[in-house]
Amino acid sequence: MSNPNDDPSDETPDDATDGMGRRRLLRAGVNTGAAATLVWGLGTANYATSSDLGTITYAIARPHPDADGDATEPRRKDVPVAWHESLRLAFEAQDAIHEMGLAPLVSSFVVPGSYDQPEASISVEATDENISDQIEEVAANVPIDVNIVDELPPAPERDPEHEQAYQLPKLERDRVPGGVVCESDYGAGTLTPALFDSQSGSRFFATSNHVYGEEGTKETEHRGEALWLRHDDEPHRVGEVVRGYPSADIVQIDPVDGYRPGSVIERASPPAVIGQYTQLGLADLMAQNETLEKIGAISDHTAGEIKGVNAMTCYTGEVCKPGQLVWGDEETLTDGDSGSVNFHPDPENPDEYVLVGGINNARTWWPGSDFTWGTAAHELLDEHGLHF
Repeated sequence: MSNPNDDPSDETPDDATDGMGRRRLLRAGVNTGAAATLVWGLGTANYATSSDLGTITYAIARPHPDADGDATEPRRKDVPVAWHESLRLAFEAQDAIHEMGLAPLVSSFVVPGSYDQPEASISVEATDENISDQIEEVAANVPIDVNIVDELPPAPERDPEHEQAYQLPKLERDRVPGGVVCESDYGAGTLTPALFDSQSGSRFFATSNHVYGEEGTKETEHRGEALWLRHDDEPHRVGEVVRGYPSADIVQIDPVDGYRPGSVIERASPPAVIGQYTQLGLADLMAQNETLEKIGAISDHTAGEIKGVNAMTCYTGEVCKPGQLVWGDEETLTDGDSGSVNFHPDPENPDEYVLVGGINNARTWWPGSDFTWGTAAHELLDEHGLHF
């Protein structure tokens, strides 16, 4: 256990490079080296031995890929209690940081520990080093890494080579796959697999909201606008916008003319989507050093490690985005891949199905950071009643 005489809020500065500095706020957290772990939370302490296990819901899944979206079932597994409790404390601290609405905050996300080293931490990027004093008020028992960013440079203008984008290989109205190029009158992106309304079970097309312009800030202004898919270099109108979700950077699109969104990702192996990971499920994948994959219309297949969960990002657009998933690196995504989903094999049926982690919306472009991010699937369900 930590020495009670140690200063619980020591700051360890590192050398600043490229306009960024890093410091770690060291606090009394979960003891990672002892067989018995003292976990603090809500003013009480609980002891958990390293062999204690608890149950989490790691995913929700449909009975089969063709099932409607109102027929989901929970997937559960046992995990170490110490790991789960440390993660709970970090999630509570992260939520408190979000609620503070700190202007210097650029991003923050939870970094889960491993089963053997269960202590979770929070990674923060900010424009003012004094933010650490404010964060200390609400995150007293969680280690914090703070990156100081002088100023984010403007995102570079890129013109993706849409003529090389992956088009629909076949024009089959009853099973339109994700992972192919989709277009609006403004721009292009990648189509997700079928998106479901959790109440009605209805299927929708979807992609990143910013594919329809104005940096993804439209909610209903683009209602009725067309979604186009390409086959043999010819555009085909397959849907009309229902509404956009700026905080999630996703747009919900009604199928038209008999087209049906399929729960499948073109060129993925396996291609069939059976459901999605929960927030705890994503943290569990990270704890086990599992990777995510994506299929984009431009860059095709890439894979990468999970960097953080339950993130809030304020890098792009006019609103900060909660419930983000941080993974991969700058090479994971390119322009025209926005709207693709990240996924991992279904642990119960790894040769048959995949579970979605989230939608991919953007990647870093400034020195000192190297990852891709987008809205996690669990955020779409919890806040908007939508899921894969």
